[in-house]
Amino acid sequence: MKILLNKICFALGLTLIFAGFALAQSERENGLKLYAEGRIKEAVAALEKASKQAKNDAEIWNALGLAYTKGENVKKAIKSFEKATAISPQNAVYQTNLAYAYLLNSKFDKTQSAATKAIELDPKNAAAYYLRGSASIWEGKPDEAIADADRAIGYNADYALAYVLKSDALLANFGRRVGSGAKPIDEISLLKQAGDVLELCLQNCRNNAQTEIQQKRLEPLKIFYNYFSKNKDAVINQTPVGEVSQLPTLPVAPDPNFTPLKILSKPRASYTDSARQAGVRGTVRLVVLFADSGRVTHTLMLKGLSNDLNENAVNAARSIKFEPARKNGKPISQIKIVEYTFEIR
Repeated sequence: MKILLNKICFALGLTLIFAGFALAQSERENGLKLYAEGRIKEAVAALEKASKQAKNDAEIWNALGLAYTKGENVKKAIKSFEKATAISPQNAVYQTNLAYAYLLNSKFDKTQSAATKAIELDPKNAAAYYLRGSASIWEGKPDEAIADADRAIGYNADYALAYVLKSDALLANFGRRVGSGAKPIDEISLLKQAGDVLELCLQNCRNNAQTEIQQKRLEPLKIFYNYFSKNKDAVINQTPVGEVSQLPTLPVAPDPNFTPLKILSKPRASYTDSARQAGVRGTVRLVVLFADSGRVTHTLMLKGLSNDLNENAVNAARSIKFEPARKNGKPISQIKIVEYTFEIR
């Protein structure tokens, strides 16, 4: 009896596939059934028992790795996938699953190695290109991420997350260039390209389960693109970590009719358990719109980190309390840079 379980979707939206199982043992059959029903703890227990009965069965180790991943036990998932690939090193699916587990644990060099091996075994493996590109963007290599995103899209035009990856990589290039002193107006085409990529998938991806993700990214891209189009002299200055910096420069001479924005409180961004376990550290850099309504309405990621630290930084930025800038007594909107540093203590 064979069961083919494909397209197992995890929290990040990545679709993983594993091969058919010859269910010769009751524990294996029971474990797969429990997994398919979403009873992950019970599935893990059954598959662990099955793995002890058939230590050289790569399919059992792969299934156990998938169950561990679903149960958010990434370290055990890695060990299971490593055993599966050691037993069956020519299986592209097992290599892809291993790359995914490495990515979840922020082991980016190992992600790229496993994904590259999967691509060598299956040159049309869109998921492997996506994983390798995702690792590249976290390593600060947006051009490589763009190339792999294009390859993934080329082999699977419906691969929505590959479009998101390409958009994020284009935005990372924008952040890198303006962070080095370039004027946003000179690099604004990157913002347009990032938005166009998302628009393309929203229009054409037939099996797009990530529509909400793309729409959330698209809105601020449009907002900031319009802002920089209208404020052609706006610049982004290098700023000390953790401080809020002025994006468009203020007049050199004091303007009696202008009152600058005043930050009242800036909540800290919290660490995530997965980031702490993976040893992720660094700085998240955001462009933030401080609206005339007295609320932070939009943010744009210029430099990010993995393991949900970006989300925590955005949430913290949206909780900033401030008094809006005023011109002639009327509140006006301003854009500033906000940075959050994550250090393991």
